[in-house]
Order: sequence, then C-alpha cells, then structure tokens
Amino acid sequence: MKLRGKGLNIQALTESVCYLVFGILLFRLTVTGAYLSYVTPRMKPYLYGLSAVMILWAGMGAFRVFRPKYKARLFHCLVLGIPILVLAVPPAPPAGSAAIKNYSSSSIPGSSAQGAGDDYGNTGEQATNGFDYYEDETAAEEPDDSAGYGENAGEEQTQSQQPELLKGAELNGLDEKARTITIADDDYYAWMTELGEHADQYQGYTVTMKGFVFLDLENRQENEFALVRLSMWCCSADMAPMGLMAYDTGGLKFQENDWVTVTGKLLVKDGYPTIDADNMVVAEKPQQEYVYPYY
Repeated sequence: MKLRGKGLNIQALTESVCYLVFGILLFRLTVTGAYLSYVTPRMKPYLYGLSAVMILWAGMGAFRVFRPKYKARLFHCLVLGIPILVLAVPPAPPAGSAAIKNYSSSSIPGSSAQGAGDDYGNTGEQATNGFDYYEDETAAEEPDDSAGYGENAGEEQTQSQQPELLKGAELNGLDEKARTITIADDDYYAWMTELGEHADQYQGYTVTMKGFVFLDLENRQENEFALVRLSMWCCSADMAPMGLMAYDTGGLKFQENDWVTVTGKLLVKDGYPTIDADNMVVAEKPQQEYVYPYY
C-alpha cells in the first residue's frame, strides 16, 4: 500500500544508495587496475558496463525516494552488502606459494616429482594443472602421410616431422649472437611457451628472468627450486604456477615467495628446460605480478 504525501521512501533510498556505492567502487577498481587481482584484462569493458548499469539504476531509483511507502522491505538490499565490502576493503593477496597449494609439484615441468618419463600435456588432467601451454597439438592435428602420395610424399613427411618453431628471432629479448635471452615482464608467457616447446633450440643460452621462489616441491633436491609466476586464465580461482625449474649452483640463500632475478645457463635435463643459476639477486615484485595467457 502506497501513501501519497510528504516523506521518504526508505526502501527506494536504500536501494539507490547501494547501487550507487557498488557502481562507484567497481568503477574505481577498474580504473585503478586493481581488478586484475580478480579477473583478466579482457573483462575490463564488461566491468565498465556493469558500473554504468549500477549507477543508472541508482539514478532511476532516485525518482521513487519521495514516494512514501507504507512498509519498507530492506532485507533484499543486503545482497549487495558482501560485494560492497569486498570492493571497499579488498583482502590482501595471498603469498604466491599459498595461492598454488592445491597444485601438485608434478605440475611444474622438471620437478623431481614429475620424473623423466612424464610427457608435457600427456593427459587432460595434467593440462588443467597450470602448464597446458607446454602441450604441442601440432602433431595430433597433422594428417598421417606415411603411406605417401606422389613423388614429393617423402619430402613432405620429413618436413612434417620437424618442430614448428615459434620464430624465436621475433621474440623480444633474444640475442642470437651473444646467445642470451632476457625475459621482460610483458614477454613472460611468450617465452615460457617457446622454451617449453622448443627448449633444445636454446640449449646453452644465458637466460635472465624474474619470478618468485617456490619450494613446496615433492622430493625437492638441495638447492633446487621453481622460479614461477601465477597465471590467471579466467579469474583468481584458476590461478596456476608457470615457470621453470632452477638450481642455485652457489647454494640457495632465498626464502619461499622471495622475488628474484635469476641469470644462468639454460639446460635440458631429462627432457625439461631448467636453469643453472649463476646469479640470483633480489627483485621488486612487478606492479602486476600475474600472467594473463589470453591477453
């Protein structure tokens, strides 16, 4: 039952305030880039759109504020209470190792738990453990020309057996003359993919890369660690480790979760790319520490 006359519609006022606060907080989260701790960059336009919708709803609800209502129902407004609190006071991001505790160390290529006999992308289950970018589906997709058709069949078969390189010369940070690879923050995913698929092409190169120390490895050997970053494929719920195994030849002096810059020789051990670290120095955590494969 609606009452006409002077007064305020408390329900309409509460709803409008909730919509407005939520829209402003979401807009601020998107503008400042803080949203990247929750979702990938491709969600940015949708977040702007949602912010606009919430602010529009707040404006539309304002027209009902001066239309008194006999009984206000405010309980449903609490639906926005939790997201408003999350956006207003975002929780501190967990340490890198804590964020990937659900992933077994066998998901890290070259770790002792994985063993020399395992194969990258061997099963669907392994592909969900954070390193499916090592899987090379080229061979599976190519037709079998073993039977041979025509006089050039043998030549085509030989070419199809050769790995399709990702044109390493076009990757940033590669110096073929000096045999060095310097991996910048923006090129992290591209290089992890290249080294994972064609590590043999860069055997003996001096690699410089940044990541955090991950030690929660099954059967970890002395001075062995994983140099990784967290990849976010869709949202924070599916983050997974992405990086390489490394060995500190001078003795590991860093703690788990320490951000370091490692320089060392790239070697292929048991079929996996690893780094023999000649030098490790403290590094500042990058402004955006996550890797977004689809961006």
